[in-house]
Amino acid sequence: MPTPGLRQPLKFQAYEKVKEMITSHRISANRPITEMDLSKHLGMGRTPIREALNLLSKDGVIQLVPNKGAVLKPVTYENLIHIYQIREVLDPLATQQAVGRINIQQLEEIEKNYLDLGDNDPDAGQHFSRELHSLIYRSGLNPYLTEIFESLDVRMQVCLHSLWQLWARANDRKLMRRRNQEHLAIIRALQRKDVKRAVQISRNHISRAMEDILRLMIAERTLPPLPSKKAKQRGIREADLAAAIPSLRSKQR
Repeated sequence: MPTPGLRQPLKFQAYEKVKEMITSHRISANRPITEMDLSKHLGMGRTPIREALNLLSKDGVIQLVPNKGAVLKPVTYENLIHIYQIREVLDPLATQQAVGRINIQQLEEIEKNYLDLGDNDPDAGQHFSRELHSLIYRSGLNPYLTEIFESLDVRMQVCLHSLWQLWARANDRKLMRRRNQEHLAIIRALQRKDVKRAVQISRNHISRAMEDILRLMIAERTLPPLPSKKAKQRGIREADLAAAIPSLRSKQR
């Protein structure tokens, strides 16, 4: 995507603006996204808007609909499992590479902004999570890892918003508090330059998140008890769920 610090072509400017509208949830999943509406809202021509929508389509965030514009792709449990399977591998690596390189002042600022709001605010927790993980990935100075993260960023943010809504609906204060305490523990390990502990907490944090997500989705009946035939064809197997929740099968019997 666009290179920071350089004047961006119009299509990349449009891409960044539309992406920000998506990740800040100013674009509804229930309404078509049209070139005309975006052109009026952003004050840009339709050509860069069209090119931006094509880029977002390649990112897997929107689906282009002939003669109608585009729509946000729905968040499915296949999306969530796939993204968190990737993050189980990438997050510990990014954390390992960030140790000793991360800007401690920025880290402390992220922590302070969160603590000022408290852990009972789901929006604050979501913002805290996003800022922390983004800083960790950018701090490793690994351009390839950062590129992979950025290519997933929009999809992750759309999914993460759905996840935080899921956690908020569950109204499980203990779960929310635990997640934010895990974030704070990652910060402590990074401050102390404790590579082993930072990596371990990061890995456990993502694994537990996937377990929490699937349990809550099953409880809300937004997740089928077992993957459908179509899901299996896409590579989501019963083993994927069993790996995420070891006790899943016994709970569904």
